[in-house]
Amino acid sequence: MAHRRTISALLLAAALTACAGGGGIEGKYYNSKSGEFAMELKDGKAIDVQGLEGVTLSYEVKGDSLVLRDPNGGPADQMTLGIESDGTLSFGPLGSLTKKRP
Repeated sequence: MAHRRTISALLLAAALTACAGGGGIEGKYYNSKSGEFAMELKDGKAIDVQGLEGVTLSYEVKGDSLVLRDPNGGPADQMTLGIESDGTLSFGPLGSLTKKRP
């Protein structure tokens, strides 16, 4: 069973990485508990990030992780979110983000 999950995760990561500009991960994300808008991923950038208004972050997909980078080295620099098999972005104990409003 664990072997299947590993293969599924690798296939998901490969599919996300193969999309130009991270197209498979792009979209608007919402807090899965509150339903509030959290951020939009578009063209390799994280725009309109909640709590970081006016700051545009870059991002890249590394395996089953989404790494956000702040070009100014701010508090969100090198922030890593997990990418779940259903496309949900996980902040660990801080919750998760989904493309659909709950």
